[in-house]
Amino acid sequence: MDVTNVPSADREESDHPVQVGSPLITDGVENAFDGTTVSAAEVTFRPGERTKFHAHAGVQILYVTGGVGMVGNREEEREVSEGDLVVFEPGEEHWHGTSEDAGSEFSHVYFLAEPDDGELTIQEAP
Repeated sequence: MDVTNVPSADREESDHPVQVGSPLITDGVENAFDGTTVSAAEVTFRPGERTKFHAHAGVQILYVTGGVGMVGNREEEREVSEGDLVVFEPGEEHWHGTSEDAGSEFSHVYFLAEPDDGELTIQEAP
C-alpha cells in the first residue's frame, strides 16, 4: 500500500504540451507496478481553457470535483459537472476543459493507468 498526501500548497502551474493556452493548474501522484504506471492529479481549467485532442495508451477516468466543464471525443461533446464520472478508453481521442464563455473554473481529478512504455498522442485543438 502507498498512501500519499498532496497538500493544497503543492499546487502548481505547469506547461504541458496537451494544454491549449495557459499552463495547467495541477497536483498529483504517480506509482508504477508490474509494467503499468498509475497516476492521479487534480486539474483546474480557468474559463476558456481546454486541452488539445489527445489519446492515452491506457484508460483515463475523470471525476469532476467542481464547476461545469466540457468533455468530447471525435463523435460528441458533453457538459459535465460536480459528481460526474467520465471514462475514456485506451486510444480514444478526446479533450476536456471549459467552454469559451464559461463563467467559472472547472476541476476534475484524473486517474490514468497505462503501460510503462505507453505514450501520450497529441493532436490539434478542438
